[in-house]
Amino acid sequence: MEKFFNWRKKNRKYIEIAQEIRSLIEKTTEVNGGHLASNLGIVELSIALHEVFDSGGDRIIFDVSHQCYAHKILTDRRDRFSTLRQTDGISGFTSPGESFHDVFFCGHAGTALSSALGIAMARDRLHQDYHVIAVIGDASLTNGLTLEALNNIGETRLIVVLNDNGYAIAKNVGFIAHYLSGIMRSNIYNRLKDFFKHGLRKLPFGHPLIHLLSRIKRGIKAFLLPSSFFECYGLRYIGPIDGHNVTDLVDALNFCKREKHPILLHVKTKKGYGNVRAENCPEEAHGIGISRQNSDGYSQIFGRTLCDLAEKDSRIVAITAAMARGTGLNFFQQKFPERFFDVGIAEGHAITFAAGLAKAGLLPVCAIYSTFLQRAFDNIFHDIALQNLPIIIAIDRAGLCPQDGPTHHGLFDIAFLKSVPNLIIMQPKDGNELSKMLEAAIHFHAPCCIRYPRSVRVSTDSHCTAVELGKGEIIQWGKDICLIALGDKVSVAMAVIEKLPHYSFTIINARFVKPLDEILIITCARDHKKIYILEDHVQAGGFGSAVAEFFTQRNIAIDLHIFAWPNCFIPHASNNEDLEKMFHLTADDIAVSIANDFEGGK
Repeated sequence: MEKFFNWRKKNRKYIEIAQEIRSLIEKTTEVNGGHLASNLGIVELSIALHEVFDSGGDRIIFDVSHQCYAHKILTDRRDRFSTLRQTDGISGFTSPGESFHDVFFCGHAGTALSSALGIAMARDRLHQDYHVIAVIGDASLTNGLTLEALNNIGETRLIVVLNDNGYAIAKNVGFIAHYLSGIMRSNIYNRLKDFFKHGLRKLPFGHPLIHLLSRIKRGIKAFLLPSSFFECYGLRYIGPIDGHNVTDLVDALNFCKREKHPILLHVKTKKGYGNVRAENCPEEAHGIGISRQNSDGYSQIFGRTLCDLAEKDSRIVAITAAMARGTGLNFFQQKFPERFFDVGIAEGHAITFAAGLAKAGLLPVCAIYSTFLQRAFDNIFHDIALQNLPIIIAIDRAGLCPQDGPTHHGLFDIAFLKSVPNLIIMQPKDGNELSKMLEAAIHFHAPCCIRYPRSVRVSTDSHCTAVELGKGEIIQWGKDICLIALGDKVSVAMAVIEKLPHYSFTIINARFVKPLDEILIITCARDHKKIYILEDHVQAGGFGSAVAEFFTQRNIAIDLHIFAWPNCFIPHASNNEDLEKMFHLTADDIAVSIANDFEGGK
C-alpha cells in the first residue's frame, strides 16, 4: 500500500511539472513565436528522460530539435526561456554553445541517429561509460540519413526513442507512416498487452510466474506486431507505449537503460497535447507566428500563381518535402490532389523524383526551403542539370529567417548553385515579378531556380516589364552612382537614394544571377565610376561575386562594392532589422557608406 501511495505522489508531481512546462511554452511562443505543437507533445517524454538520465553526463540528442523546449526548461534555461528566439536570447534549437546540456546543434531533420551513433562508437572506442539517447520523430524515419544510420548501428549500445505523433509539420505520408499506424491498430495485441500488464502488477516482486509471463508476452508481441522492420537492423523493439504517462515512460526508459545492446522504444504521443487548438490543428500550430507572417507573402503568391498556370497546362505537377503549407503548395494540393506529391522529409529524393517525372514528359515544380535545398546539391547537379531537364525549383526562405537562426538562414544557395552548368537562377523584386518569373520559367525549357525570401507582406502592384531570359530591368538611369540590386533589395536601393538626394542614381533590378545580363552590366561599368551591389546572400560566391568574376574575366576595371552578409554563420534575432543593424546593412548604413566612399573617391 505504501508503494502505491508513493507512486501516486510521484505521478502527481509529474503532472504538475508537465502543466507548468506547457504553460511556460504556450506563454512564450504566444509572444515570441516558435514551434508550439511539437513541443507540447513531448513534455512528458522530456520529463521522463531527465528523470532517468543525467543530461550532464549522458548524451540526449534531439532530432530537428523542434522538440527541445521542455528540455531547455528542465536544464539550465528556465529563467531565460522568455528570451527564446529573440536577439541575444536563447536559440529555438539545441545549441552546444548555449548550454553543455545540448549535445548537438541541430535544426535539420534526420541527423540525430547518425550523430548519436558516432558519439556512442567514440564512447566505446575511448572506453568511457555513459548512455547515448537519440530522440527521433517518426517523420525523420522518411529521411535517407536516418535509414543510413540504422543500417550501421550493428551491436553498438544505443537507445533510440521514437516519438511517434503521426506528423512532420503536415500529416506524415508513405510506407513508414502506414507501418507505424499498423502497429498502433493492432487491437488484439493491445488488449493482450493490457491483460499481461495488469496481471504482472498483481504478482509480488520475484514471483516465478513473472519471468514466464514476460516471455509469453514477448512471443505474442513478435507474432502479432510487424516490429521486424526495426529488429532486422539489430534494434530490440519495445512498445508502443503511452507517451503522456510519465510513470510508464520512466519504467520503460529504466528498462532500456539496463540493456547492453541497441534498443528502440516506440512512444506514441499527440502533437499539441494539452492545448485544444494545437491538438485539433497540429499543422497550423506547428510554428506559431509562421502562418500569420505568410498571409500575404511570397509563398502564397507562388502557390496561387502555380494553380493558375496548372489550369492552363496539365503537364504541371507539384512536389514538396513535407512542407506543403510552408511553401504555399497547400493551394495546389487542394485544387489538384492527383498532381501533388508529398515525399516526406526527403529533399534529395524530391529532386531526383522530379527528374524522373520530367524525363517522362511532365513539368515538375519542386518547392523547397533554401536551407533544406543544401541537402540536395548532388541530386540537382547529377540528376537535373547534367541532363538539362525542365524542372522549376522554387527556393523559399532565400535570405534571412531571423528567429530560427543559423540552421535556417537561406544565405548560401546562390554560392552552391551558380557553379552548376545549365541552371538558370533568378530572383524577383516583388510578388508581381515572382508571378511573371514563374510563368516565364515554364517556357525556358531548362532547369530553373527562382529564389525568394520569407516576407510578411509583399507588394504586387508595382510596374513589371516582361521577364526575358538573362535580362535585367532598368528602374532609373542616372550619371553618378549605379546600384545593382537583387530581389527585394531593390526596395532597399530605393530607400538609399531617398537618403542621398544630391546624387544622380542608376537603379538596376538584376533579376538574373545566371545568366547575367552582360550587356547591361558592361553599360553600367562604362557610364559609372562606381557600382554597388545589394543582395541578401553571403558575399562569398553570391551575386556580387558573379559580377566581380565577370569583370575580371573581361579585364574591365571598375570600382565595385558589395553589400551582402559576411561569410559566417549569422545568429538568430528577433527580426531582420536587428541583424541588419548588427552587420551594418540597413538602408541608413548603406547610404552613409556610399556617401563616404563616393566623396572619398572624388
